[in-house]
Amino acid sequence: LIDLPPLFFSIPDKFIPERFVLMPFAFVLGLDGSELGEIMNVETKTKPKVVLVASHGLPKYAEELANDRCELIDLKTALESDQNTRNCIEGVLNFGHFHIDEKFCSDFPSLKVVSNIGAGVDHIDVQGLREKGILVGHTPGVLSTTTAELAFGLMMASARYLIPADAFCRSDKDSSGQRSTHAFMGTDLWGKTVGIVGMGAIGSEIATRCRAFQMKIQYHNRREIKSNDKSEKYCPLLMDLLKTSDFVFLVVPLTTSTNGMISTKQLQAMKPTAHLINIARGGVVDTEALTVALENNQIKSAALDVTEPEPLPINHKLRTLPNAILVPHIGSATVECRLRMAWLALDNLMNGIAGKYLVRTPGTTPPDIEVNEINRRYAVDVAKFLNKRSV
Repeated sequence: LIDLPPLFFSIPDKFIPERFVLMPFAFVLGLDGSELGEIMNVETKTKPKVVLVASHGLPKYAEELANDRCELIDLKTALESDQNTRNCIEGVLNFGHFHIDEKFCSDFPSLKVVSNIGAGVDHIDVQGLREKGILVGHTPGVLSTTTAELAFGLMMASARYLIPADAFCRSDKDSSGQRSTHAFMGTDLWGKTVGIVGMGAIGSEIATRCRAFQMKIQYHNRREIKSNDKSEKYCPLLMDLLKTSDFVFLVVPLTTSTNGMISTKQLQAMKPTAHLINIARGGVVDTEALTVALENNQIKSAALDVTEPEPLPINHKLRTLPNAILVPHIGSATVECRLRMAWLALDNLMNGIAGKYLVRTPGTTPPDIEVNEINRRYAVDVAKFLNKRSV
């Protein structure tokens, strides 16, 4: 007999995707999650119909996984289909920032679930859909380490002028005798103070990386986190964090309370030597106020994975500023991470269609032990899947 991990006896069956329950047996047989999905689908004669909303397609390998479990119909085809076909559609799989609300869902009267490949759901009317009996799933947790890695990279690029230094080496200015020994003088990370606005899963991963570089950590949340780590300072007031941080990370969801939370007053409170890193949502920062602050050197620099609007207009001043680093919303953009997100989104999707609880849904967070186990299992599945393809 094979003993299941104790975790599975603490969670009702309806919370666990079928492949998690069967995973120990799949391990013995040498199967990965996709092969197990194929076995499970043998019992189902007709795959459920699902609308795919993804203007640039699904992440690499994700369509392969999806086709094993459901019949994907792109949005344009679905909307042009006859009413009988639309009546058969039970789920929506979304990848991107397409606005999904009650009006969108009204075209599909049998819709049971909207599954988002991504953690942020500010483009989905979650409450409106729930009032219609439609479940909403998302994919936090499995992208935390990857997004934190980008955030840390943006901090290092800001501190050491990596972007302008690279541009210099590619230009005709980098010729014999022209290199100054005083160019691109940056700042150490060691001993500096990091301010994390939003100490959730991603914020905690950023803190872990900063701790390894012997940086001082403080954070601002709606409430203090109970932790045994006394080295992390809680700042009840955002302004106190901004005044004393050398690097400020924005890691909050976009809500009515966080929209424009960093504007002229907040930027003026920051040190002139401080760096701002935004990996949250563009709307968290007042773009015009930030542009003025950078133009006037009120802060040292800003590194932005997200902007408002996104992308910025071609002629926007922020695009021309040497103390701004801009990357195109790539926080989760690794092969492994995007596949973990897609896999979790598919489990949410199939659970919703089957009338089961979703693995992750906005507004609810399982206990840490369950979150850690969920994240670990998706990491293991994806690693096995990619290893078999020698990726």
